[in-house]
Amino acid sequence: MKAKQVILLILRLLIGLFFITTAVLKLFSLDEFEVYIYSFNIFGFVFSTVVARLVIMAELLLGICLMSKMLYKYAWWLTQLMLLGFTFLLIYIAIFRNDTNCHCLGDFVELNPVASIIKNLVTMALLFLVKNEADYQFKGKKWALTAAFVVAFAVPFCVFPMDVVYNKFVSPIDQINKEAFANIQVDSTMTNFDISKGNYVVAVYASGCKYCKMSAKKINQMLETNQVEADKFQILIWGDTAHIQQFREETKCERYPWHVIHPYVAIDMVYGQFPTFILTHDGEIVKAFDYRGMDEKELSEYLK
Repeated sequence: MKAKQVILLILRLLIGLFFITTAVLKLFSLDEFEVYIYSFNIFGFVFSTVVARLVIMAELLLGICLMSKMLYKYAWWLTQLMLLGFTFLLIYIAIFRNDTNCHCLGDFVELNPVASIIKNLVTMALLFLVKNEADYQFKGKKWALTAAFVVAFAVPFCVFPMDVVYNKFVSPIDQINKEAFANIQVDSTMTNFDISKGNYVVAVYASGCKYCKMSAKKINQMLETNQVEADKFQILIWGDTAHIQQFREETKCERYPWHVIHPYVAIDMVYGQFPTFILTHDGEIVKAFDYRGMDEKELSEYLK
């Protein structure tokens, strides 16, 4: 094999591997990626979770096809079109949003829009170097293609199921210490915590819990999109002052009423399950669920 062929082979494999890597990085910070797509206010939250998985599925499938040379011409053109589309989107983000992380590489590698535009342009240029590769023909190709589609679909949709699907098979939390919850409502140290009239959502967070932070970002975006009044979402949180302040800044939830509670009270109230969200009506518990149980439509209708 000539040196040029070896270089092009390595280049093609690296490009394909890069797309698979970006898909995997998104998978391991999938909740943040979902919230990021939802933040554009183009889709509802449920459909945003579908879009997030479709992007990951496309990256996995294109990466596999580029590496294996199955349907190579189609994969090459689709990859270029996808990169071009994302580049135009990133230009919009750079001009009008200037996000610090566009989530192209998940939350593990922060990449701002400008850096991501450069990444896309370099990848598009490198793809031109391997444009003239021919489809690889081999026995059992149809089975291999079918397996590639199944894997690309199953990983984001089945291994990492959407919350709406997860909730169909997993019962929501219904174990709340009602006595502890009632006591905290009459605790004299809990100033301005009044949920005695009307419908509220009460979030119980631990300031150092990554799932609490992730769910706080998610529910904040839901409430802002649906223009729910801030005082309808009450936050109970435990932790030291520095961690709580960091939590507030990272989740951008400063506008909601915050109430600091003792850790033992919080643990006793929700049996150590953080985060827990409690729907209340006139101070009484209606429903409780964990961070996977958030439903945009249910929350907006309940609070409005």
